[in-house]
Amino acid sequence: MSNAANNAQGFRHEEVMQLTKLIEAGESVSVIGMSGTGKSNLFNHLCNPQTQDVYFNERPFPLIIRVNFHYAPDYTDRSMYSLILEQLESISPREITRYELPVGVADQVIWYHDSLIEAQDDLLKVQRNFKQAIRLLLYGNERKLVFLFDQFDDVYREAPAHFFANLRGLRENYKYRISYLIFTRDMLPNIMESDPSREEFYELMASNLVGLRPYNFSDARDLLNRVGARNQITFNDQQAEQLIAVSGGHAGLLRSAFLAFGRDEVEWTAGENDEVLLEIPGVRLECEKIWRSLSVQERKLLHTIQHGQKTSTDQQAILEQLSIKGVLRSVQDPVIFSPLFALFIKRQDPLWERPIYFEESTRQILVLGQPVPSLTSLEFRLFRALFEREGEVLDKDDLIEAGWPSARGGVSDEALTAAMARLRRKIEPDSKNPRFLNNIRNQGYTLKLE
Repeated sequence: MSNAANNAQGFRHEEVMQLTKLIEAGESVSVIGMSGTGKSNLFNHLCNPQTQDVYFNERPFPLIIRVNFHYAPDYTDRSMYSLILEQLESISPREITRYELPVGVADQVIWYHDSLIEAQDDLLKVQRNFKQAIRLLLYGNERKLVFLFDQFDDVYREAPAHFFANLRGLRENYKYRISYLIFTRDMLPNIMESDPSREEFYELMASNLVGLRPYNFSDARDLLNRVGARNQITFNDQQAEQLIAVSGGHAGLLRSAFLAFGRDEVEWTAGENDEVLLEIPGVRLECEKIWRSLSVQERKLLHTIQHGQKTSTDQQAILEQLSIKGVLRSVQDPVIFSPLFALFIKRQDPLWERPIYFEESTRQILVLGQPVPSLTSLEFRLFRALFEREGEVLDKDDLIEAGWPSARGGVSDEALTAAMARLRRKIEPDSKNPRFLNNIRNQGYTLKLE
């Protein structure tokens, strides 16, 4: 076997083997991983022809379309379908041959993409042009098409329900020739209160959950070799073992800790660097990114574990989620994957103990220590406006501007009252005797945090 083939087979072998088997079976997959676990490296690896030569048995090879929704300007159908077709426009002549695509397919995709953009808000035309472009790729043989969707958390939360219905419908039209690989930081049911379309879309991958854990020792050592070569940093086996142990093999932590050692910001002294490393901005930032990628309930549980307190049986599901994500090494003996991150957790203030805890980046809200039911986009906008002006009375115009930013009149008092009633039912322990969200007669609404 060539060196390239050896490299292709080595990196994240277990995960790649699992994913390629599911792809060949025509299955869709939900891949879960905390921030900084090297998702981009896995994406590039799956799309690498050398990897496909090693792992895929069937021909023609499945065509993997990688889409990063971080670059979506908004979550309208046109923007998201356009982002997908953008990736198809760059198909090279070599790829056309490799994947046995029709001659001239790239030019035809460009035509359909232009037509999709010109359709503007005509949803039927937008959908039709997208589906016609996909039909081109599946014409003529039994080729499989795999959509690799990255940064999908916000899409699942924000996109209209019919977007998921259309993805599910596309899959139904072509059966097992279309698969979805969905990459998120949390389980899809935790991200958004389900509706029928989202639920049917999630059913495609509900049985195929793959956790993206930190690197094993071999992959972590390869990362150190690459970063060391780029930055002209030399190190020995003992130092490599020390770095991998303290980072737990987490790609982001490993890289930032290694650079801190290589730049003499921290001495190579085994077992005495955790406190100092957490003062390094790059290392601390990686810990903060992991922390923010977790739900408040997960943070609370990790805080409990790190302070030596016992977990309860009703926390079993959260323990299992943390194990899937690789934050815990096991469920039975819950040990945090990285001593460095464990120390970071121990330093965190339990902000969730406030009467109302709100984190805008993850849309997580706790009231008296308990998570509230998922808010709709409208409810979230209203809550955020009230939270940002805590203690002030927001009148009808303030709330309509916050809740319906694109509306040009036509929002009735009844619509606002109904939305506020739904929000109150979700955040008040007793909605009949509100403590936090109050209606000030003939003035508006106010939110109190105590």
